[in-house]
Amino acid sequence: MLYTAPLMDVMGLLIIFFLLGSNLVLKSGVEVRLPSSSSSLPAAEDAHLITLTPGGTGEFYFNDERVDLGSLDERLVEARKRSNQIVILGDEAVPYGVVMGIARLVLDAGFEVSFATKLEAE
Repeated sequence: MLYTAPLMDVMGLLIIFFLLGSNLVLKSGVEVRLPSSSSSLPAAEDAHLITLTPGGTGEFYFNDERVDLGSLDERLVEARKRSNQIVILGDEAVPYGVVMGIARLVLDAGFEVSFATKLEAE
């Protein structure tokens, strides 16, 4: 019984470390195939994510919540209070016009936009 208290302290610290550390990783709950690029994504602390998936539904994900163009404006107003950075994760099968249409709406709302890509294999 004497040796369990330090073990529990260490386990508690590890849990806190992984919970706080996982927020620093850019991720989305929706799987997409990102286009390749030789450039890297700039640091984006507490950035919002817009995930564009292939398909003709006209819906996409804003911070892991499914939204459509009609509700995007009100989400952007609320999101601006937390951060002014947005990262767009666009599947490579999504038409370029759709990606740029979303980017234009986000830029018009006053956000800084970054496009996520995967690193090219050398």
